[in-house]
Amino acid sequence: MDKKIIQKIGIIGDGLTGNLVALALFRLGYPVELVGKKGLMPKPSVASISISNDSFNFLKKLKLKNLEKISNPINSIKLYENHKDYLDPDSIFYNKTKKIPLSYIVLKDKLYDELSGEIKNLKIKKVFSPNKYALTINTVYNDTKKKDLSWDYKEDAFTFIIKHEKLLNNCSRQFFLNDGPLAFLPINQNNTSLVWSLSKNSEMRKIVNSKLSLEKYLNSNFLIYKNVKLNSKIESFSLKFNFLTCGIEPRKINIGDISHRIHPIAGQGWNMTVRDIKQLYDVYQNKKKYGYDFGDFSLLEEYEKKTKINNFIFASSIDLIRRIFKFNNNQISNLRKSGFRQLDKFPDLKNEIIKFADEGLSL
Repeated sequence: MDKKIIQKIGIIGDGLTGNLVALALFRLGYPVELVGKKGLMPKPSVASISISNDSFNFLKKLKLKNLEKISNPINSIKLYENHKDYLDPDSIFYNKTKKIPLSYIVLKDKLYDELSGEIKNLKIKKVFSPNKYALTINTVYNDTKKKDLSWDYKEDAFTFIIKHEKLLNNCSRQFFLNDGPLAFLPINQNNTSLVWSLSKNSEMRKIVNSKLSLEKYLNSNFLIYKNVKLNSKIESFSLKFNFLTCGIEPRKINIGDISHRIHPIAGQGWNMTVRDIKQLYDVYQNKKKYGYDFGDFSLLEEYEKKTKINNFIFASSIDLIRRIFKFNNNQISNLRKSGFRQLDKFPDLKNEIIKFADEGLSL
């Protein structure tokens, strides 16, 4: 016998994305249920997340009490083309006029604990078997029959935390090296998260797989960080591009990595998800007073219209950036270096790049 549709919103998945969707819609007064897996706890992770200022403000709007406490503000981002001299960046980004952080770095596990704690405090219902909801928001299962665009970068991202001597640690650094982009993402004055994207056949993988070799390499080449010690395990994950050509189905929305997955070169994956949830929040906030069925397809279409094209252009832009930095010959490297350095002559262009990274695209 078919289950009767209930006027609730069911969120499939109780990870970061699922918890954030549940919290956002609950704050609007919608009845929500989180659907998790019984007995399944998230695996501990050492990964960090870069949260744009715009995304951070949305999280604050949802009243996450300890968000500022667990996040480290990033006031500037320095880029280096094929060299490791921290005193000579090829380009620097910062909010020259607004004097507000460009982004924030937070450990994934700490953000998950903060969201989960708020879900528990608000007594948002969690079940282990889904009902037939008026609207299902899927954050984990890629069971859609819609077509997607996908390819494999043939790279792995290695992420880990280093401990070092105390320093004023509010500047992210991205080194575009021949072997792959290496990002330094400050957690606090003594700890920094690293994300290093390496091709499957890179010789540098031998260094990453040896604690002593890795510490020696970092101490010898990145001199701003003194007395570097590995302060976590090393996690790795394969890098792929994926974009769902249609994120909605009758009474169903797909949100998160199952909808779009991009290269971490610009640290924008989580921000794309937060922007999607923000758009969903806005649609359901504006329509709430009209008494729509939660799964009314016109609401889903409005959400899709606000996100699809913007996300595709944004994801394609990040993919293009990775492809540009994939070329390793000296001539192209010199062109990239020259391009970086010329940016300082065009402050309006730099401001547009900052806005693009902060808010995404809005057509």
